[in-house]
Amino acid sequence: MNNSDAGKAQQALDDANKQVSDDQQAVQTAQDNLNQTQNDLNKLNQQLAELQQAPELLVQTKQQLADAQSNLQTANDNLVAKKNELNRATADLADLKTQLATNQENLTKALANLAQAKSGLDQANKDLASSKEKLVSKQTSLASAKSALAEAQAKLIELQQAPQTLAKAKETLDQANKNLEIAKENVEKAQQAYDEAKSNNDVAQKDLEDAKNSLAQVQEKQSQAQSAYDKAMKAYNDYLKAQQAVKDAEEKAKAEHTYFAQIVNGKVVDAQGHIKVGYSVKGNQVFDAQGKLVGTLAQTPTTRGMANTVKQENTKVLPQTGDKQNNNTTVGAILVGLGSLLGLGALGKHKED
Repeated sequence: MNNSDAGKAQQALDDANKQVSDDQQAVQTAQDNLNQTQNDLNKLNQQLAELQQAPELLVQTKQQLADAQSNLQTANDNLVAKKNELNRATADLADLKTQLATNQENLTKALANLAQAKSGLDQANKDLASSKEKLVSKQTSLASAKSALAEAQAKLIELQQAPQTLAKAKETLDQANKNLEIAKENVEKAQQAYDEAKSNNDVAQKDLEDAKNSLAQVQEKQSQAQSAYDKAMKAYNDYLKAQQAVKDAEEKAKAEHTYFAQIVNGKVVDAQGHIKVGYSVKGNQVFDAQGKLVGTLAQTPTTRGMANTVKQENTKVLPQTGDKQNNNTTVGAILVGLGSLLGLGALGKHKED
């Protein structure tokens, strides 16, 4: 459920709560009208008692009594109509509760609207409290109406000896009493509707708390998953380090068994007799142009190709003019020859190994 759907559902709930409040207000208004009609009836009864000595005004009083009875019936009809509207609003509220239960899984996605929903729920609680106060007021008004009815009944006992007109007035008063009982039943039904609305609101409150608890559980699982991921990444990095260490050890071991020779001018020759451009020597270790350890410097050439290249390159480097040069050449040739013999001997020994 996205934010728009959650907002629409909340708006519908607010509208339903407002409708219930409006209907309860209408019930209150109908009750007030009923009370006013009862007061008018009481006044007419009093006037009837006063007019027993004035027959010329009796017809007018009867008409007023009939009008009061009509008004009482109208008030009762209005009360029934408002009760029906309240029942429909209660049904709509139940439907909204079902819809909210269906969308419970999506409540975790509406975290941004949780504060707003809580505020709306607080307002609904305030509205319920206000409705309860109004209901108490209705009950007080009903008690007042019952008291007025008791007074009217007492006056009726006093008028039992009155003429036939007084008996008709009693009949009208009995009808008003019945209407008052009907109004009382309607008020009780309104109380039941209010209790059901409050119960539905309590269920919505519990659903909201359950959603908050579910969100906390999801966040806890996310934290545990992140911790497990961090541990797995550390183990993976340790594995990569160990793998690199093994690779470095293998390359170092390979370099220790890879031999190079050095010409007089400092150039390096590999086992195949190739001059390696950019190679350098530090101690007895040979490094390539990137500074990577690639082998070990042999004291004498280890292969025939290496020995030939060293001999040829040293011959090119040594001086070739004068007696001194000849002597040096001779000495160089002797050294090369000795180096070759030693190299061949080492090579043969290496092959035997």
